[in-house]
Amino acid sequence: MHEKERHRIILSAVQEKPVVTVQEMVDLTDSSEATIRRDIAALHVQKRLRRVRGGAE
Repeated sequence: MHEKERHRIILSAVQEKPVVTVQEMVDLTDSSEATIRRDIAALHVQKRLRRVRGGAE
């Protein structure tokens, strides 16, 4: 799965639920934990979500 598609899925999940865990995002995107953590960090820097312990909001 491409980065932009993962970001879209992650942002969609965060809009539906107040807090989404890394494991939930791994299951949604079928990506590794390391990839999801990098994606969360990138989206946090872009101010598109807020990184929290174990996930994002």
